[in-house]
Amino acid sequence: MNKVCKVILLCLIALTVTACSKPEREIKAGRYGMMSDDTPQYAALAFIMAVYEDKTLDSAIEMSSDKFARLLKSYHTNSGVQRHILNLRLTEMTVEPVSGGFQGMTEFKKEATVDVKIIGTYNHKKIIQLKTISMIRESGDWKIVGVSNTALR
Repeated sequence: MNKVCKVILLCLIALTVTACSKPEREIKAGRYGMMSDDTPQYAALAFIMAVYEDKTLDSAIEMSSDKFARLLKSYHTNSGVQRHILNLRLTEMTVEPVSGGFQGMTEFKKEATVDVKIIGTYNHKKIIQLKTISMIRESGDWKIVGVSNTALR
């Protein structure tokens, strides 16, 4: 009986720790600084942050479609992806979604594009660029399929 109590206690502790853990990446955007993690905007911001802030490409690859993941893997490092896919090398970076247009009812969409503003520095110069992140919905998750420069209008 004593072993059963210990097992139950360990299960409760594990459940509590799992339930109380924070999401992997906290993104302060959207209304009142809160953004749902099942929106395409969240996926776009998380992808850019993974490329610039993580030590490896693992989480960026996980957020990408199979085809785009193969492309990311071919560059091997975060700096390779920054230089060749995003065409934007930065030493410090912040990213925010560009507001414009109504993106309602994203839970029913199969494809989405999100414009993001990347603000950072490189060689002590401030750089601001707009990028368009293209995504598809696979198994309920938004997966990145491409990144392109946003044409300013």
